[in-house]
This record gives sequence, structure tokens and C-alpha cells, in this order.
Amino acid sequence: MDIQLNTLLVALMFITILSMGIGNILISLADIFNHATSSRRDRVHVSWIVLLLIVHFNLFWQTKAILDVDGWEFGGFLFTMAGPVLLFLATSILLTDPPEGDPENLTSFFVGLGRRFFLLFALLQFWVMVVGFTLTGSFIVTDLVNAVFLVLVLTLAASTSERFHQLGALLAWGLGLAGLAIRWVGL
Repeated sequence: MDIQLNTLLVALMFITILSMGIGNILISLADIFNHATSSRRDRVHVSWIVLLLIVHFNLFWQTKAILDVDGWEFGGFLFTMAGPVLLFLATSILLTDPPEGDPENLTSFFVGLGRRFFLLFALLQFWVMVVGFTLTGSFIVTDLVNAVFLVLVLTLAASTSERFHQLGALLAWGLGLAGLAIRWVGL
């Protein structure tokens, strides 16, 4: 397998950006699960952080698709990097520590923080569908999951209901697991 230098450089940049996000999530999770620290987040917030780690690993696995591209031009490079950059920005927003204060405000903190996070996550879902279509020339079954994810996160971005955000986290996990199952089976 003879891989061009440009292809390796694109893959390296893709992996580097994703690795930074993965590292940030692991540091935050270590802080969350270390009872000796003062990090506080509610269950919905933590569930999105863990789900985002899985999204990172899923996108990381897609690096193999980069290696199948024969020639790279600057526009294609920028478009390809848009996904990891969107995911990194969404991760950075989601990992914001809540202010000190009343633990009952943790959910409302996440709901407020969620607007920016969900909008970036929606852009990521759109990017995933466009890249998939660009590479394969057609839509695949996982694009349906991404489309539903897109609608869900846009709805969550517009909602201030704590109850709806709890339900949204459950739906997101269901969609995430469905996407993984579809990829696992190879549909």
C-alpha cells in the first residue's frame, strides 16, 4: 500500500485534533470521578461527555477513509478538518466547569451551556452526512441516524426544559448505540 505524503499529513492532522479532544475528555472524566476534587456536573451533563468520547472514537476510526483518497487539494483538506474542529469546539464548550454554588443549578447550567454545544454538534452531524455522501456518492443507513441526531440536537438547543434534556440524553444514547450497531453489522 503506497500512501502519498499529503494523505499522511491530512490523516495526521485529523488524528491530532481528535486526540486533543479525547485527552480533554479523559482529563475531565478523571476529575469528575475523583471524589477528592470539587468538579460537579449533573448526570445529563456527564452522559453527554461520555457520549462525546464515543463520538470521538467513532470519528477517529473514520481516519481509514482518509487513507483511501488518492489526491488532496487544500479545499478538501479544509473540508475534512472541519469535522474534527467542530467536534473539538463542541467538546471544549461541553467541558466547561459549572460555577461554584447551589448544586440544584447544575442542570440549568447544562441547559444554558447546551445551546452552544448542541448547535456545534448539529453542524457536526451535517458535516458527517455531507462527507459520507461525498465519499460514497450516496446516503447510507447511518446517515439516517445522523439526520435524527441533527433534529434531536437542534430541538435540544431550542429547549430550556430540564425534563426534555434528560429525555434527550436518553434518546441520544439510543441513537449513538444504534449507529454503533449499524457500523458493527456493516450496513
